[in-house]
Amino acid sequence: MKQTITVITVVLLITLAGCKPNKQKENTSKNMEMPKITKPVENIEATPEQRERRNKSEDICKAHDVPVYVNPNSLFVETDEKVTIRSKDEVVDRALALLYIGLKSEGLEQKYLDQIEKEYGIKQKLSEKEKDYAFAPNATEQQKTDANWRYESLHVMLWALGFIDQLVYPDQMCDVASDVKIIHGLSEKQFRDKARLRSKSEILDQADLILRLDWACVSAKVANKPAPGHLDKSVVYERHYSLNWLINYLNQYWDDVSADT
Repeated sequence: MKQTITVITVVLLITLAGCKPNKQKENTSKNMEMPKITKPVENIEATPEQRERRNKSEDICKAHDVPVYVNPNSLFVETDEKVTIRSKDEVVDRALALLYIGLKSEGLEQKYLDQIEKEYGIKQKLSEKEKDYAFAPNATEQQKTDANWRYESLHVMLWALGFIDQLVYPDQMCDVASDVKIIHGLSEKQFRDKARLRSKSEILDQADLILRLDWACVSAKVANKPAPGHLDKSVVYERHYSLNWLINYLNQYWDDVSADT
């Protein structure tokens, strides 16, 4: 992942010159372990909405030479009617929590982290695993790596809240510095007030697409092949995880989200 800049102005000035990629973390992310195809094979009669969404996703896959799932009765996201998207306030809180743990993963001094925690009320927004990392006296390297990858989740939340125009094809990591600048200088209230949660249809479109991209990455990994279509499989995984949380997949808490394929 990339080093980034903090929402505190003085830290912004100090760290701006140091923003650069850290590709070494890509090989140690927990999602780089041998994946499994975990989604049970379904046998459903897809609705016209589901078929249309699938067709749009498959067109994108084919345009990038990504294999598509051939079973016509399986691998679908739920319909608009059956999905309840996370509320705007939930997504705002999640974005701020992800910002905090991302900044901590960069080794930001505790005094600045304390300022951010106070300004945005971070503690009450963190999940249990995030609290274990955020307040650990000696966090492990794996915890730091996992936290750093959550910048990709922050990117998804900012898109869902309307601060980013589109989720581009996931063949590279997000621009962390640009994402953090979106929140820089805003109070929690200003950030919340400016947020405009995207429609359920838009979010489900992305959830369907990422399900298929992740299926292709997992299938390639199982076959001991590189990810197809130049996909960054870690970015794909993190995006899948985040979108599944947004669509309340299996009603799972943030720490327990399944990125089934």
